[in-house]
Amino acid sequence: YYPYVFILWGPQIMESILAPIVIVFFHFFIIMLLWSLIQTISTDPGRVPIYWGFYMGDPETKRKRYCLMCNVFKPDHCHHCSACNRCVLNMDQHCPWVNNCIGFWNRKYFLLLLTYTICTLLLLYTDDGILCVSNNILASRSILKTNDNKGVNNCSSY
Repeated sequence: YYPYVFILWGPQIMESILAPIVIVFFHFFIIMLLWSLIQTISTDPGRVPIYWGFYMGDPETKRKRYCLMCNVFKPDHCHHCSACNRCVLNMDQHCPWVNNCIGFWNRKYFLLLLTYTICTLLLLYTDDGILCVSNNILASRSILKTNDNKGVNNCSSY
């Protein structure tokens, strides 16, 4: 965080219009990434409803699945997680990054976490190109003003 905001973009704030915009987008993506991470960790993935199982009008030939560990009938797409030691409703996976199962209630937050992670990484990896373009624009302005080649930037700051 410190090298990106204060070392890379900090000196550019007064010289470039792009620097504050990039910093605002970076902070937005970081805040949203942390929010979705906290929501994914803290939201219950979903449990089997207490009285789920037999309903009036269900055909007798319909296959009922039973979990021997939890002693409940399981709906479709419900699986027993060995890490959490419980049945998770509409289970996708047990994610070790968030130490929680991804299920019915927290799948939205997990997908948002992945989306904001990708957006933040794209911003981090394309910032060198953005910084190069902004430095070249500033350098071309200074060349036009002073008519010498001292303001040329070769974009090889890394």
